[in-house]
Amino acid sequence: MREMRSLLAPFVVVMAAAVVVLAAADRVPAWLAGATHGARVYRTLAEAEAALGARLLVPAFYPDTLAWPPSRIEVAPGPPPVAAIRVARRAGAIEALVICQSIGRPAPPPPWLLPPLPALRAADVPLRRHAGRLTRRLTPGGRVVHDLTWTGAGRQFTLRYEGAVDDLLRMARALDGDARDDALVPRPRW
Repeated sequence: MREMRSLLAPFVVVMAAAVVVLAAADRVPAWLAGATHGARVYRTLAEAEAALGARLLVPAFYPDTLAWPPSRIEVAPGPPPVAAIRVARRAGAIEALVICQSIGRPAPPPPWLLPPLPALRAADVPLRRHAGRLTRRLTPGGRVVHDLTWTGAGRQFTLRYEGAVDDLLRMARALDGDARDDALVPRPRW
């Protein structure tokens, strides 16, 4: 029995070392691309849509303070896949908007794609065709952001925005909807 252990011990050590090396090597491509492990990064919406085999929905309205095209598009493989379209401010490269959407069926973004933040306040808000949940959150750096989450068109949407709530609601309603006047849809009272 002792001989068996002495033969198996080096084998087990070598296999464990191989597992560690392969796991580290698996993370290298994502690290080189500046992405989170597991996410695929695309330069354009067209590239991401071709890889997904589905159209990514973007709002028809954007505040003038945001730059276009997106600064980064990441896709978590799923199932279902979840895309994160990241948009920076025009002044500086600070990310101000993240549009997350699941493809094929409603699902929340994985925490490594849209990190969870402490909630300060939450309220239900009407959009166009659906109701959403607006949550005020605090980043680790002390900035206030707002998440707006709803399900529609066979997807779950989450918009995280550092900016005016009215602009966030206009973007969400443009994604959710029809041609109703924005003035007819009430804004939440904090």
